[in-house]
Amino acid sequence: MPAQRRTASVGAVAALLLTACTGPSGDGPDQGADRTAGVPRVDFPLFAPTLDGDAPEASQVWADRVETSYAGGVGLVQVADPAADLCTTLEPYRLADDTCAVEDGVAVTSMEEMSGVGLVRDGTLLYWRSLVTEVDPGLVDRAATALREAPQSGVDGLGAVSPGGPTPATDESDGAGESPTADSSPVVDEPLAADDLDPATAVGAVRRLAGRIGPREATSAAYDRAARWVAGELTRFGYYVERQRVDVPAGESWGVAVPAGRSTNVVATPADFDPSAPHLVVGAHLDTVPQAPGAEDNASGVGVLLAVAEAVAVRRTRLPVVFVAFGAEEPRGPSDDDHHYGSRRYVAKLTPLVRNAVRGMVSLDRVGVGQRVPVGSAGDTDPVQRELLAAARRAGAATVAEDGQRSSDHWSFVRAGLPGARLGSTPYAGYHSAGDVPAVVSPAQLERVGRIVAAWLAPR
Repeated sequence: MPAQRRTASVGAVAALLLTACTGPSGDGPDQGADRTAGVPRVDFPLFAPTLDGDAPEASQVWADRVETSYAGGVGLVQVADPAADLCTTLEPYRLADDTCAVEDGVAVTSMEEMSGVGLVRDGTLLYWRSLVTEVDPGLVDRAATALREAPQSGVDGLGAVSPGGPTPATDESDGAGESPTADSSPVVDEPLAADDLDPATAVGAVRRLAGRIGPREATSAAYDRAARWVAGELTRFGYYVERQRVDVPAGESWGVAVPAGRSTNVVATPADFDPSAPHLVVGAHLDTVPQAPGAEDNASGVGVLLAVAEAVAVRRTRLPVVFVAFGAEEPRGPSDDDHHYGSRRYVAKLTPLVRNAVRGMVSLDRVGVGQRVPVGSAGDTDPVQRELLAAARRAGAATVAEDGQRSSDHWSFVRAGLPGARLGSTPYAGYHSAGDVPAVVSPAQLERVGRIVAAWLAPR
C-alpha cells in the first residue's frame, strides 16, 4: 500500500455508485503505466478464469503463488504443482476443519455451506475457495469447468496487481485468526490526518455489499459471504483478522421471520496489538433486515470503517485502533435485548483488564445520507461524543449533536460502563426496505464521516 494516498473527487466517486463496475474498486493504474512494477516474477503458468461472469478484480503476487479476489469474496489461489496429493497441498488455503476429496483429478473441499474446488493444469494448481454452495449446488461443477476452460494469462490479466502482502485471514470460530507476516506489514511513520482518507474505498464497499451481495440477514449465506469479503479487505490492509462466533435466536426482524443460527463479528487488530493497553474501537454492523440490500443501513458504515482502516494501516494514531464489523445488530424482537447481538458478544468476551483499556468506541451506523453528520450519545452527553464534535470542527465537517441515542452498537459498550458514541442516523425514505440501494448514499457524506473519524483517531 502506498505511503501517500490520493483523495478522489466527490463527482468521480459519485459515478461509482451510479454505474456498474467490472474492474477493481478504487483508483486504478494510469493508462499506459506498468501495472507489474515491483511485482515478483512467477515461474509457472497463470490462468484468468471467469466465474459466472465475474472476472478477476485484484491480485497479490508472490514468487511462489498468486492470490486473486473476485466479486463477493471468492478467491483464487494459483501455485506451482508440487506433484503431491491435492488435499495436502491445499491445506494452507482451506477453511479450518473442512473435508477434502479428490475425484477425477478435481479436489472438492467443503465446510458447512462453503466449498472450494481445485485442479491442476499445465503444471499449475488452481484452487477456488469460499464458494457459497448452500443455495447453489451446481456451483461446484461450474467452478471446475471455469478452471478447465480458463485462458492462460500473464500477471497483468489478473486485475489490479500488487506484491504479496499479509496472509489471508482464516475462518475458525471464536477467536482464531491469522496475522500478517512481519516483513509485509506497512511501515507506520507519519501521523494520520483527515486528508489521508480515500472515499473511493467506502463507495466501493457500498457498491459491493448492497449492489452485489444484497440483503445480509445475520445468519444467512449472504452475510457469511459479506463477512469473508470484509475480512479479506482488512487482512489485505495488514491487520490480524479473526471471526468471532455470535449465536442468535430465531425471531422477527422488521416483520420478517428469521431463523436461529450463527453470525460472526469480524475483528481486526494491528500487528503486535496488546489488548490490555489503552486503545480505541471503531465498529459498524454488517447485517441487514431480510428485505433490504442495506446500502445506507449499513454498508455505508462498513464502507467508512474500511476506508478509515486503510488509512490507519499506514499512519500513526494517538492510540492503537481495533476495527469490528459486527454481526446481528438488527432486531429479532421488540425489546432492547433482542438486537445488538454481535456487539454484546464482543463486550461480554472482554476481560476486566481489557475493558479498562477501551478508551472510546465509535459506531458507524447509517452514515451516508444528509449534509450534516449526527453525533449521538446514549445519555445527555458522552466524552466520546464531545471528542467527535471537536474532531468534526478540525475536519471541517458540519454536525448535529443528538442525545438519548441507543439504537446502535455503541449502546452495548455504554451499558457496560464503557465510553461510546454513534455517528449517523439521518432519516431517509428507503429505511429497512428494498429501496435501500447504493444510489441512496451520498459519497460526500461518506467522506465527511470518514474525515471526522480520522480526525478523532489522529495524534494531537
